[in-house]
Amino acid sequence: MSEKGISSWLTKQIRHYIPVTDEAAVNIAASFNCRKVYKGEFLLKEGQYGDWWGFVYQGLFRSYSYDTEDTEYTNGFFREGSFTCELVSFSGAAVSQTNVVALEDSVILCVNRATLDSLFRDYPNFERFGRLLYEKVLVSYKQRNLFRVRLNARERYLHFIKNEPELIKRVPLKYIASYLSVTDTSLSRIRRNMRQLVG
Repeated sequence: MSEKGISSWLTKQIRHYIPVTDEAAVNIAASFNCRKVYKGEFLLKEGQYGDWWGFVYQGLFRSYSYDTEDTEYTNGFFREGSFTCELVSFSGAAVSQTNVVALEDSVILCVNRATLDSLFRDYPNFERFGRLLYEKVLVSYKQRNLFRVRLNARERYLHFIKNEPELIKRVPLKYIASYLSVTDTSLSRIRRNMRQLVG
């Protein structure tokens, strides 16, 4: 995990959205910190303020909340290349109502709020990058809500394995079931029926 390698990787993430000069890219990347989070360790707990804004460089995280009956409800997964930020608490509007835990030994590249504001001020094009990133997050959030409402359990599972095939191998099925809003038993039955159809 060399400094040059990290800088190149982060520059690639930024240039996926906006053009940026080599000099600006180096300066922006230098503002990000490497944060190691080991498997089972919390990046954020409910009731805290999220103090990071950045990208998963290595590893995998799960975001989850509790419903009124204290049942865990998985909000999503963040793997390599994913933008990650608890936007409500990062903005200081309220403490987080979610938990974020590492499912694998992980590394995120991140900045705090003060540093991000400085980057937005010093590099206007980077502020546009932030806006485009937020738009992507909002679209993803809307799509995720719609697929949970409009698709039945089997269709939700098919949608998940089509869009996130890698996560099937990396995430325990109980968390996938929680994300799909089905019970472990229901998901096992869906998987078994699909294997029977194929076989």
